[in-house]
Amino acid sequence: MDKPINLEPFRNLSHTGFDIGSFRPVFVKAAWKTYNEHTAEPISAQRFQAITTDLFDALFFSKPKEIPPILDEIRDLFSNTSQIEFFLTDTFYILLNHYIKSFYGKLNGWEKIIRFTTGIEQFIAFAAGHISDESLFLFEDTLIDALERLRQSHEPIMVLNTYYGVPIQYPAKVVHTDIHSVTIKPHPIQETAALLQNGIYLLKSNQLSGDVYASVNPVYIDGERLLELSRFDQLETSLYHRQSVRVQPNTSHTINIIHSGLTLHCRLYDISIGGIALTSKHLYSIPAHSETTLIFPSDIITNLGEITGYLVFKSSYEGGYKYHFKIEPSLQQEGELSKYIARREQEIVKQLREEII
Repeated sequence: MDKPINLEPFRNLSHTGFDIGSFRPVFVKAAWKTYNEHTAEPISAQRFQAITTDLFDALFFSKPKEIPPILDEIRDLFSNTSQIEFFLTDTFYILLNHYIKSFYGKLNGWEKIIRFTTGIEQFIAFAAGHISDESLFLFEDTLIDALERLRQSHEPIMVLNTYYGVPIQYPAKVVHTDIHSVTIKPHPIQETAALLQNGIYLLKSNQLSGDVYASVNPVYIDGERLLELSRFDQLETSLYHRQSVRVQPNTSHTINIIHSGLTLHCRLYDISIGGIALTSKHLYSIPAHSETTLIFPSDIITNLGEITGYLVFKSSYEGGYKYHFKIEPSLQQEGELSKYIARREQEIVKQLREEII
């Protein structure tokens, strides 16, 4: 692979009055300081300076020397991965502080700072061996190339948010791509949901081999607000698309669970036609897949509010526990649940519309 590491965030730091060369002694000095804090292994200052100068030049300048051999030399200085991570994290933290200060009295610095921070995070993960050169960097390059092809062919990308459980899914137009980010024009409702949740899903398609999650940031181009996507995260398994809508309530509802002669009290977290999630501060001894009776309040099911449920699994949740049930409503109960879910879905979409500026 010709370019396993995305060096663009390191190569594009310059701004008015900024000299990247002046950062080299800052980096070397910071590295020497943090090295002595994190290891007792002796090394000559001259050799250490040569190694860290080579690393700086390979990262920040177009030098022919490859980065992997330099990283091998650095790894040899430490006894474990944690020491490498601490060393690089503290070194880059000092350098980042100096870089931030270089923007004092200047405008539009945060865009470069954020990209530099992202580059640092990815490089440290790579250097510490948490990601291989075949994973994050290659994945991001491949993803952005695929989205650039969509832009050139004027094909949309399908995107998804789940706002209070309601799937918000519209096609979006790819407007611009560069080496580290993608700018899209989404549906206004989608844009609002994504900004409220600070992220968005790109769904698998002919161009994308799997579902991808991305952070979002509003940007303005020619007076129009668009979404810039970055920090892409490839999902290990395909995003689960429910066959029915699952919504969260707008008020607190108590759901009682009858199991083994006991009545247990929980709060409704979300609900669909075929399943329900409940929360409680208490750990209830309900075996997985055991049959229970769930009693719904009258504002969800007006009559015959008892539904058979089977515990699928339980998990930790905000200082308590979340219980996930499969439910088997009757046809009449299913009709009432459908009405409640449809009403909540309309309320949620209306709330999103009201958020649109």
